Amino acid sequence: MSGLSVADANGFVYEPVRGPKRKIEFKQRPDESIERIEAVWTGCGWRVTGREIVLTMRRI
Repeated sequence: MSGLSVADANGFVYEPVRGPKRKIEFKQRPDESIERIEAVWTGCGWRVTGREIVLTMRRI
């Protein structure tokens, strides 16, 4: 175990019933906003399929 908790994670990977693995990452930007990056597994690496700037985020 790496010592990181789910609260320390900056994204997640999930496997839908159909199709390849998908990933969502959240990266802090210098202007204090957050960038959300979506990607799909191609079999060789991750291909970004979407991204947007997020102004706020909260745990539900």
